[in-house]
Amino acid sequence: MQLNLPIFHLLENADNILISGAGGGFDIFAGLPLYFTLKDMGKTVHLANYSFTDFALAKTLSDPVIEIDSVLMSVTGPVKDDFTYYPEGHLGEWLAEQGDNTPVWLIKSNGVPLIQKAFERLVTKLKIDALILVDGGVDSLMRGDEDNSGSLLEDTITLAAVENIDIPVKILACIGFGTEVEENLCHYTALENMANLVKVGGFYGSCALTPNMSAFQRYEKACRHAWEGGEKRHKSHISTRIIPAVHGEFGDYHMYEHDEHRFSRLFISPLMSLYWFFDAGVVADQSYLTDAIREKLTKEDAMMTVMRLMYKDRSKNRPRRQIPY
Repeated sequence: MQLNLPIFHLLENADNILISGAGGGFDIFAGLPLYFTLKDMGKTVHLANYSFTDFALAKTLSDPVIEIDSVLMSVTGPVKDDFTYYPEGHLGEWLAEQGDNTPVWLIKSNGVPLIQKAFERLVTKLKIDALILVDGGVDSLMRGDEDNSGSLLEDTITLAAVENIDIPVKILACIGFGTEVEENLCHYTALENMANLVKVGGFYGSCALTPNMSAFQRYEKACRHAWEGGEKRHKSHISTRIIPAVHGEFGDYHMYEHDEHRFSRLFISPLMSLYWFFDAGVVADQSYLTDAIREKLTKEDAMMTVMRLMYKDRSKNRPRRQIPY
């Protein structure tokens, strides 16, 4: 059984597709079902991630290929020593063990200009004609005029970075609605933003992962390798909720009894298994923040700008509200 992609008509003529984690951390893992599905369809697919990994550390744990010093590099194959946090390296290792030597590209966490430079290099080098940004969660849809907007900074930086890159197809894929407990995201406002994207023509459709899909099964195996392949490895608080949701768990269920998020009160539901697909350019256009951070050289500069804009007059923000059913 295959993932029933509502975006395939946009990718039908694409020769080289780049799937990239938009918000850092384990976001690239949330894109693996898309990766496997498109590969199974015969597409050439590449992987990248807005990365929180320390590049100097990565050089000691792997044999990366440096494309742009301190900005962009790729990893494949084994990790030389166990380390608690190295999602891209652990993914590259697992792929190689499956006979897939696709490099995993690390785009160093930074401000818009350097993130844009990295994407431009990948587009040129890999001849990319379709880009899928993946957000584990839905905070990439937050516009900056709401209370409780989650950790939208990194996603907004990525959306701003790719907005003016000349690629025929740019898609934002979100999965894990309801997973962002620690970020205190207001899902009422997220749904309101989704509705607005439908209204302005930026929504492509949605589809669900199911347990019997090969693409889901491989995604789960890759995640388990990253989390369980060594001592005390960091786990994704997004994918550790998506996976149980796909298996039919419900309510306050924790995939691991002992992890750093075990005290969070969860509400696992089938909504977490859904991919939502949007026009990335339209999402960027709807944001109140992208123009303001476009020239900010560092992530810290972008953060200060975002905080100033979002908190200068909170009385104008859309307040937190509960979904009424």
